[in-house]
Amino acid sequence: MDRNSIIGFILIGLILVLWLYFQNKQSTQQQQKQQQEQKTLTDTTKKTLQPDTTQKQVALDTLANVQVFEKYGSLFGKYETGEDKVIMIETDKYYAEFSSKGGAIIKYEVKGFKTWDGYPVQLLYLNKGGQLNLLFTSTEGKLINTKDLYFNTNYKAWEKVTIKGSDEYKFTFEIPVDTNGGKIVKTYTIKNGSYIFGVDVDFYNSSKFISNFEYQLVWENSLKLTEYRSDAEGAHSEAFAEMGDELEVVDVTSKDEPVKSDLNGTTDWVSSRIKYFAVFLIPQNRNADGSYITGNYYELPHQGFEKDYSIALKMLIKNDKLEKYKFNVYLGPVDYEILKSYNIGMEKTMRFSLDFLVRPIAQYAILPFFLFIHKFISNWGLVIIIFSVVMKIVLTPFTRFQMKSMKKMGELQPKMNALREKYKDDPQRQQQMMMKLYKEEKINPAGGCLPLLLQLPILYALFGVFNSTIELRQAYFGLWITDLSVPDVILQLPFKIPLFGIDYISGLALLMGITMFLQQKMTIKDPKQMAMVYVMPIMLTLLFTTLPAGLNLYYFMFNLLSIIEQYFVTKKGKKEAEEKAEAKPQLKHKGKP
Repeated sequence: MDRNSIIGFILIGLILVLWLYFQNKQSTQQQQKQQQEQKTLTDTTKKTLQPDTTQKQVALDTLANVQVFEKYGSLFGKYETGEDKVIMIETDKYYAEFSSKGGAIIKYEVKGFKTWDGYPVQLLYLNKGGQLNLLFTSTEGKLINTKDLYFNTNYKAWEKVTIKGSDEYKFTFEIPVDTNGGKIVKTYTIKNGSYIFGVDVDFYNSSKFISNFEYQLVWENSLKLTEYRSDAEGAHSEAFAEMGDELEVVDVTSKDEPVKSDLNGTTDWVSSRIKYFAVFLIPQNRNADGSYITGNYYELPHQGFEKDYSIALKMLIKNDKLEKYKFNVYLGPVDYEILKSYNIGMEKTMRFSLDFLVRPIAQYAILPFFLFIHKFISNWGLVIIIFSVVMKIVLTPFTRFQMKSMKKMGELQPKMNALREKYKDDPQRQQQMMMKLYKEEKINPAGGCLPLLLQLPILYALFGVFNSTIELRQAYFGLWITDLSVPDVILQLPFKIPLFGIDYISGLALLMGITMFLQQKMTIKDPKQMAMVYVMPIMLTLLFTTLPAGLNLYYFMFNLLSIIEQYFVTKKGKKEAEEKAEAKPQLKHKGKP
């Protein structure tokens, strides 16, 4: 192959290489162009078939805002969302948490008290929202409850403040309602060493956002139950309004009959309580203008129940430029001495069965005596025993009269039986002759009942004191008696006793029944009444099984002291009878010539 041929082949190869290169490049560019066109088409299709995500979120937010404004109006709708900032406050008496949502109190643990299962007593339901809210109608006609609104505040989220000694601490929540100076300000004042804290409510230019010149300070729910049996605790759950020295009591007793109290007039305070704890709303710089209370009844498992009360103070706004209100809130134990110390009748919420009769005995005799003795003796069981001894001494003259009466009645049994036999066909004549016999012998047939009648008001008062006084709550005595305010169960039964509905045995009630049996065995001699010796102790043992251990301890000790007294009185009577019998023959011999 000559040189020209070689040059020709080289040129042809070079041309082929260049052609293939440009051809491949053109194909690649065309493919990339097609891919780009396809991507553009795909994106365009997606945008056509699906709305833009950002636009969709904007649409949803707009719809939510419209719904909020429909509920709260343009004035307050913008405060339905915000930052939930919590401040923690600790004093010697309690630990509390307040939230910027509602400017409300959301948690409250009382120090020094435990629930029945050993946890700290926390008085607020965490799932029901904060308490101590404002309720009013806006100028847009919307019903506003500030528990749903977020307030501005200047503390840091989850800031903790510990108050000691005589210190106090203030923090503020604020809602600037409009740009014309209209705003709501809530200021809390926390002082150490007290269950009372202050809340000031200030309205600036209220006519811009509140209609009718009125609002309510509301505590919307009852306190959280703390005891083992909800039925026993619910029985003490009530709501109150003190209006001009008259106590309005609200008690809901059925789920089918909710209650409502809507009163206008001078109001000193409103309150709701459970068995051992209570909340009071107390206006300070002037009385409230009315009260509003509602009550509902809810059934719980195992035949339990709960009563839920909403309490409110009605307040009139008298200065639409700047109206300042001061309130105190008591949130703590139903302690007689503490409540009475405020001197505004808060102790009236400690109510008893047969209140008109029992209250004077409980408040002016039993409680002061118990509290005085407890200053020297820490064990409440020993205090009750001392009280039993004192009551026995006080009632001794009456029990002696009872014993003499029963003794004379026993001596008259032959004559009484003779009259029953003689006038068995004429009951009216029989009754007349019986009364004549009583009169001649100077016997009162009801005399044996006198000590029992005197004790009944005391027993009622003791029942109220032992059942609802916080001093006896979880008070340990000894052995199996760990709580004097509830029945002392020593045996759980696999069934319920008919009529009485109890499925357990109380140790102190059993001891009380035994002492009652022994007492009746010593006093009742009439064969026709012997059945009562057995029936009454059994009946009362079952009845007293449901009562507080403290009451059964008192009754057991009183019966035991009565048995001891009766033993010595009977022994003394026999000795006197023997001495009298021995003296008769000597007198007869001495008189012979």
